[in-house]
Amino acid sequence: MKTLILGGGVGGIVAANALKNTMGPSMKVTLVDREPNHYFTPSFPRLMIGETKPLKITRQLNILEKKKIEVLHREIENIDLIEHLVTTNREQLEYDYLIISLGVEYHPETVPGFSEFAFNAYDFYDVVKINQRLMNFTSGQIVFFISSVPYKCPPAPYEMMFLLDQFFRQRGLRHKIKLTIVTPDYSPEPIAPPKVGQSVRKMLDDKDIELITEAKVIKVERNLLMLDHNTKVPSDLLLGIASHWTPKVIRNTDLVDKSGYIEVDQLTLETRYPGVYAIGDATAIRLPVLGAYAPKAGSFAHAQAVVVAKNIRLLSRGLKPKFRYEGKGLCIMNTGFGRARYSTVHYYKKPQPYVTLLRPSKLSYYAKLAFEKYWFKRWF
Repeated sequence: MKTLILGGGVGGIVAANALKNTMGPSMKVTLVDREPNHYFTPSFPRLMIGETKPLKITRQLNILEKKKIEVLHREIENIDLIEHLVTTNREQLEYDYLIISLGVEYHPETVPGFSEFAFNAYDFYDVVKINQRLMNFTSGQIVFFISSVPYKCPPAPYEMMFLLDQFFRQRGLRHKIKLTIVTPDYSPEPIAPPKVGQSVRKMLDDKDIELITEAKVIKVERNLLMLDHNTKVPSDLLLGIASHWTPKVIRNTDLVDKSGYIEVDQLTLETRYPGVYAIGDATAIRLPVLGAYAPKAGSFAHAQAVVVAKNIRLLSRGLKPKFRYEGKGLCIMNTGFGRARYSTVHYYKKPQPYVTLLRPSKLSYYAKLAFEKYWFKRWF
């Protein structure tokens, strides 16, 4: 039996490990990704301010081969769901089961001027560049903007702002720096109960970080962010989150909804094609009642990968799949100076998602640091 996993992010890595651990030689597991490396994105905010180094949060995907997982560094060109074939730039790959975990791609070109005048705070290489710029930044305004929704890991922009506040306070420069965050949402954590968003707003206010909500980014110019209603936000350093799209190879299939995300069974993650699953950021999972896209983050991809791997194991043995994805996850948002806020999410809960956000604590901060070490040790 062959399972083909497309994508070496959180979901793909967990699925590959889970399948191989439980099925051993009875299942050939192949992971395909165009990138040779896996980057641990939850540590990007710390990388941005120099609290960690690029090599510490990077692992080569081919390390997985020591676990008997085949790793192919390839560009995926076509997915033939009828013939059970995936075409890469090197070969055609057959499969019995397919797990699509290709995530999203960043498209800064959707905002004129983004590529020329702003850094993408979700891109590994740009985060390294941001760190280099910060080392010589002594005064002025830094503006962080979110190009569009949905975007993955909704707390991350706020975590980055809190760490920028820490960075400049530790250098005695905070009084010379203005920090502004611009979002299309009406509030931080918009799917959460109002008190959660209000809590984040208060933290921003306490740290003298300006929040501009319900803003549509029109274009980026040198030292200027243009919003709708002819609003102009001056800036000496522009950081942004580029628009998220699923890869073209996904949008060329009939798996997607009108926004380009993959439609799946919300409990099993199976697509309209039996034996073909999609997990992680590329899925079109909707919130009950609200109808909006469910939040996208690594913890959700992780949980989805485990469910899919367990059900493939049952199916391969002629048994009925019984495992279900519950829409649960967690997040730890670094708030600066050795503290963090622990959050739990249950987004399938009715009538609205259940979201908690605990007060900042040292325990949550150390838990976040420990999880990075656990992640690499457990899955690589």
